[in-house]
Amino acid sequence: KSELIVPNSKVNCSYLFGEYYLFLSCMDLCSDAPCPLNKNRTLLYNSCPGQYPDRVYTLANNSFLTFVTKSNQDQFHQDYFQCNNSRCIEYNQVCDLVNDCGDMSDEANCSNNMICEDTLNSTNHQFISLSQRCDGMYDCFDLSDECNDACGKRILKNWILQVLCWVMGVLALIFNSYTVFCGLKTLQDSGTRSMLTNKAMVSLIGSGDLFIGLYLIMLSFYDSFVYGNGFCRHQADWYTGTACSILGVISTVGSQVSLFAMASLSIIRMHKLTFKKMSIPCPVNRNSVIKVGFLVTGIITASLAIAVTPLMPSLEEYFVQGMYYDPAYKVFIGFPNKEKHVKVLQGHYNITNSNITMDLTWKQISDKVDGMFTQQHGLLIRRPVHFYGNDGVCLFKYFVRSDDARRIRQTIQNIADITDQKGDPVVWLMLGVNLVCFIIISVCYIVIYIQTRISSRRSGQRHNPERVRENRSIQNKITLIVATDFLCWVPFIVISGMHNLEFFDATEWYVTYAMIALPLNSVINPLIYEKTLTEFLGRKLGEVKTLIRLSTSAVVSSITRFISTMTEDIQSGNVDLDVIQM
Repeated sequence: KSELIVPNSKVNCSYLFGEYYLFLSCMDLCSDAPCPLNKNRTLLYNSCPGQYPDRVYTLANNSFLTFVTKSNQDQFHQDYFQCNNSRCIEYNQVCDLVNDCGDMSDEANCSNNMICEDTLNSTNHQFISLSQRCDGMYDCFDLSDECNDACGKRILKNWILQVLCWVMGVLALIFNSYTVFCGLKTLQDSGTRSMLTNKAMVSLIGSGDLFIGLYLIMLSFYDSFVYGNGFCRHQADWYTGTACSILGVISTVGSQVSLFAMASLSIIRMHKLTFKKMSIPCPVNRNSVIKVGFLVTGIITASLAIAVTPLMPSLEEYFVQGMYYDPAYKVFIGFPNKEKHVKVLQGHYNITNSNITMDLTWKQISDKVDGMFTQQHGLLIRRPVHFYGNDGVCLFKYFVRSDDARRIRQTIQNIADITDQKGDPVVWLMLGVNLVCFIIISVCYIVIYIQTRISSRRSGQRHNPERVRENRSIQNKITLIVATDFLCWVPFIVISGMHNLEFFDATEWYVTYAMIALPLNSVINPLIYEKTLTEFLGRKLGEVKTLIRLSTSAVVSSITRFISTMTEDIQSGNVDLDVIQM
C-alpha cells in the first residue's frame, strides 16, 4: 500500500511522473505544471470502447451515466485518462515519458519531459526526463539532449581558450618559422661539428614547435569558421573524421620532436662541456653530417611512430574509442564503447556466458550487431571513433576514463566480472618517456651551470665584470629552460598519473591545461634557443619604446607650449575671460 504525501505549498513537479505528477498538478500544487487532464472530456458510459468489459454503470452528479471498474482490492475506481484517439489508460501511465495512448496525448500537456528534436515531426516522439537534459549523457539519437541552447558546446569551450589558442598559434608560427629559416639558412655555413649539431637541433626544435603553432591555428580555424556553436551537433563527423586525426598527428609529432630534440641538445651540450671542453673544435666532414642526419631521422621517426601507431587498422582493438551509428537506424545512442556493446548484445541474445564478453574484437561485435537485424536494406552504417577523437581538441589521450576500452581489463565469465588494472600502459609509457626527457634536460643544464661556475673560478675570472655578466646570462637562460619545461610537463604528468590511478577525475581539466600549458614551450623555445630572434625582438621593442617616448615628449611639449601661450595671452588681455568661462 503506497502513501501519498501532499505538500503544504506549490512545489517543482518537473521531476515527478505518473499519478503523483497528475495529482499534484491537477490540485494546483505544482509551480510550473498545468493539469494534463482534458476537463472538456467527460468519462461517459460508452467511453473507452472495447476496454473494461466488466465495467459497472453508475449515475454521476445526477446528470450523466458513467462507469466504474472494480480493482483487485474489490474497490470501485474511475482513474482513467481519455486519450484523443478514445483509448483510455490509467493515471499512473500519464506523464511517464512513454507514449501509452499511441497518439502521444498522454504526454502532450506534461512539463516534465523533453522531446528529442529528430522525432518532433514523427508519429512517435522520443520523450526523456528533464533531468536527462544537459547531464553529460546522450539520451537522444540525434544528441539534441546535450546539443541545444542550454548546453551546446564548441571545440574550444570558452572565449579565453579561443583567444589564447589564436594568439599562441600565431606567435608560435611566426617565431618558429623565423627560427627554422635562420637555422636552415646558416646550417651549411657551420664550420665545426658542434656548430652543425647545435644548429640542426635548434632547427628541429623550431620545426616541432612550428607544428604546434600550425595545429593551434588549424584548430582555431575549425572552431571559429567551420563549426562554431554548431559543433555539438556535428561532433560525430569530427570525432570520426580525417581532419581530427591529422590534427592529432600534427600536435603529437610536434610536441615529441621538440621534446626529444631538446633532450638530445642538452646531452650534446653537457657532453661537450664536460668531456671535450679542452679539445680543438673538429671541422665538419661527411661522417659528422651522417651522424647528425641519423640523429634527426631517429627523432622524427620516433615521434611519427608515437603519433601514427594509434591510427593503424591492425591496432583498432586497442585504440578505437567506440563506434558511431547512423541515428536513422536507432541502434545505439551517442558513441558506445565495447562495454556498452557487450551489455546490449548480452541482453539481445540473452547470453551471459563466455560467448559475449569484452574479449570480442570490433569485427566480432560488428557481426553480432548486424545479426540483430535483417539484411534486406544492407549492413548498418557505422564509423569508428579513432584515438584522437576523445575530445574536440584532438590531442594525444593522456587522460583515460574508467569506462575506456583502452584500460587493461580481464573478462571472467560475464560483464560483471571485468576487472580494471589501473589505466592504460601506453599512457604510462608516454608519461614516463616525457618525464625522463624533462629530467635529462634539467640535469644536463644544471651540470652545464655547475661546470661553468667551476671553470670561471679556476680561471680566476669570477670577479671579472664581463665574465660575471656572461655567467649571469647563462644562469638566467638555464633557469628559464628548466622552469618552462617544468611548468609545461611536470604538473601535466603528475595530474595525468593521479587521474589514471583514480585519485580524482581530471577529465574536465584536460582541455584547459593542454591548450594553455603544453603550447607554452612552443612560444618560449625560439626565444631561448635562437639568439638572433631575441636580438631582433629586442631591437624592435627598443624602437617601440623610443617611439612611445618621443611621442609622449612631443605631446607633453605641445601641451606645455599651448598652456604657456594661453597664459601669456590672458596676462596681456588678448583673450576674453568671459568667453573661456562659457
